[in-house]
Amino acid sequence: MFHKLLLLILLLSSFSPAFVNLAPPVIGEKKGLDGEASLGAKFNSGNSDTLSLGLGAKGEYSDEEWLIYMIAAYAYGESNDIQDTNDGLLHLRYVHEIADTAYDYELFAQTEFNEFQDIKSRNLAGANIRRDFASLPFDRFYVGVGLFYSYMEPDSISETDPVYKRVKMNTYISFLKKVNDVFSVTYLGYYQPTVDDFSDYRIFQIVQFTTDITEHTALSFDVLHKYNATPYHQIEKTDIRSTINLKYKFK
Repeated sequence: MFHKLLLLILLLSSFSPAFVNLAPPVIGEKKGLDGEASLGAKFNSGNSDTLSLGLGAKGEYSDEEWLIYMIAAYAYGESNDIQDTNDGLLHLRYVHEIADTAYDYELFAQTEFNEFQDIKSRNLAGANIRRDFASLPFDRFYVGVGLFYSYMEPDSISETDPVYKRVKMNTYISFLKKVNDVFSVTYLGYYQPTVDDFSDYRIFQIVQFTTDITEHTALSFDVLHKYNATPYHQIEKTDIRSTINLKYKFK
């Protein structure tokens, strides 16, 4: 097992966003190590020259009662030779079932940066309880709630752009709906208010439309929406992206 986990870490560190499949993982559905790599790119030349590149990877190791997975993503973009995108993240999560119930507990940690939102680093760690709503007309449907500690530092610390150290509530909905054998829709949405000030909150949501090409490859159209009620100075509160990604699954 140790060698497989080491291989997983090495694979993820090699992909330095195209978005990987964010369907909620199910404990015991498949055992052992598997993963996915994703590539998204766009180039326009003419009146406006744009270049964008996204790389992503996900690795998962699953046992009968628990699973662990890691996600890495990086995005870079230019418009008319001026850089306008440079961000990345690394996310690690451990999920363990709670006896013979519909509940699991989750432990997670994440580090990220976003140059054009003035985020030098944002580090967080926390825990959730998630519930499986298997009775709903979805292939997978989970609701989670928990807490995490967040440390966020800007590129230049000042009175208007301080270091933020906050405890936040973490609530999310995650589901997968298979339309047919090759086409599926995935949604993941987070609402994260600060526990002592609900006017200070973040929203993250992404919807993925995925079409399988072969057993190991797929195409997806992903739409991402982020909202931060308290961004750093002169940073827009809303960030929206859409990408088309080629994904490769390995095991």
